Amino acid sequence: MAKPGDHEFAVEMQVPALPDRLTVELVFPAWAPGSYMIRDFVRHVYDLTITDVRGAAVAAERLDKQRWRITTGGAPFVVRYRVFAFEATVRTSFLDDSHAYWNGTSVFFAVDGEALRPCLVQVAAPDGWHITTALPPVRRQRAGRRAAIGPARVPTFVAQDYDELVDSPFEVGTHEIYRFNESGAAFELALYGRCNADRQRLVDILRRVVRATAAIFGGLPFERYVFIVHALPAGSGGLEHAASVTMDIAGLSFEEERGYVRFADLAAHEFFHAWNVKRLHDPLLGPFDYQRETYTRLLWFHEGFTDYLANVIILRAGVIDEEAFWRWIAEDWPKFATRPGRNQTPLDELSFEAWIKQYKPAENNVNRAVSYYEKGLWVGMALDLTLRLATGGRRGLPQLFQRLWDGAGRRPAPVTEADVRAAARALAGRSLDGFFDRYVHGTDELPLPVLLRRAGVNVTAVPPWSPETGEGDAVKRERARAWSGATVNGELARGERAIVKNVIPGSPAAAAGLTFNDEIIALDGDRVNAATFPRRLADRRPGDRVTVSYFRRDLLRQATLTVALSPDRRLRIAPTGVPAERTLIRRWLHD
Repeated sequence: MAKPGDHEFAVEMQVPALPDRLTVELVFPAWAPGSYMIRDFVRHVYDLTITDVRGAAVAAERLDKQRWRITTGGAPFVVRYRVFAFEATVRTSFLDDSHAYWNGTSVFFAVDGEALRPCLVQVAAPDGWHITTALPPVRRQRAGRRAAIGPARVPTFVAQDYDELVDSPFEVGTHEIYRFNESGAAFELALYGRCNADRQRLVDILRRVVRATAAIFGGLPFERYVFIVHALPAGSGGLEHAASVTMDIAGLSFEEERGYVRFADLAAHEFFHAWNVKRLHDPLLGPFDYQRETYTRLLWFHEGFTDYLANVIILRAGVIDEEAFWRWIAEDWPKFATRPGRNQTPLDELSFEAWIKQYKPAENNVNRAVSYYEKGLWVGMALDLTLRLATGGRRGLPQLFQRLWDGAGRRPAPVTEADVRAAARALAGRSLDGFFDRYVHGTDELPLPVLLRRAGVNVTAVPPWSPETGEGDAVKRERARAWSGATVNGELARGERAIVKNVIPGSPAAAAGLTFNDEIIALDGDRVNAATFPRRLADRRPGDRVTVSYFRRDLLRQATLTVALSPDRRLRIAPTGVPAERTLIRRWLHD
């Protein structure tokens, strides 16, 4: 990375002699495990040359977009190329004059059929930059021999095979490093970017998350783990690895408590993946085929259940209290329970279709489907409550994962849906196949409010105009009655155009003929934008007719919309206080 301003990594790959192979195939990955979409990373590869160790060209034939056949006669050869790195996400690679980051699938070729061989990685960083990765460094003198490649002063790291190589991202630069020990393992936080968080509080949150998660599994499956955190203008999530994680967060979002809670929730989700998907995984998810899609029907288990338990973990870690936990359910469950597409596609099918719909959703996806993250979360909570109700609160979803981990001998192992069902059956003392048939393979309405009430939680749905919402402003409550069924981009922004983001089927907006990407410019002649459209709509009462002026592909049109009574509901959630039920809730949330 001699010229960081060019945003290009210069990569040299040295392949030793393979005497039993006269030809080999070079392969560049097409996707990154944990992010189920074909990304064609090879589109960023330039200046590819293939030579023998003396620099003479080796015969090579390109077979398709990401594979080359090389005639070597079994001799060693060298591959040199450049990778354009200017996509700042957890799945890709980025280089500028402030830092370098790479996720291995976006940078490293593989030799087909040789993925089990160890790999040595040397990193020639600019002066003053340091290197953070989960890969262990190589001692330059091993049993009296120097490592086989490169100058002695260049930092060198070792991966036991290609999977570990591309599962171990690198952060290189002047980032801050914080270290701590917890539950018998060493941890590092590598923090890059502008961030207004209290650093020691971030470390304390990570320590608490690690401790609460380790308690579920009875210890940690590694000796060292790295949190790579990029503080960027906007957060975009994380990507899990076996001994590390990369998290992109909104760096200046810590001016309120919610910023720390979001950080904790993301960290808890990604850290739980150290078991769920990185060690306990669908047999299809490792060893990986990096060239093509790998279809799994278990992402509701790997991602959805993880998303649910992250909320339980940050509660047990003391990052949030029970009141905040109930508030989370009250705020997020109604969003899911009113999505038009929540029961149109079975959950296992949503997982299977991740490659074409989760990361590349069409405009109507919100009305025709939901994310396996979101629905999987609520199915995870429903299964946890079902197990708790069957066992007086003593066993639930954490115990299910503990059972799977113990049954695997506390080491990486494939897990199938049959294994999950068997663990649930053993914990509940009866078959729960009907649960999986209805809510994973079927499209039945998820009975979460009923399960919460049976567990001793009062659940009341109230309309947004009711005094029971706790909103003291009667004018604001009354204005919440009006509803169109259309949402626009940037509703809370000032001055942005009111571009229709979605129209709920059967809503007044749908009946008026509005659709995706229409630009609403006026209601009854009053000019509106993204901020004022919902306000002017709220001036009307249910049953009022309003003339909507809008542009569709630059053609001015009008429609008549009849305002309806809002179907939105707010939840009020609180434990009943009955001692027996309170015991069950305590076990659910804390045991």
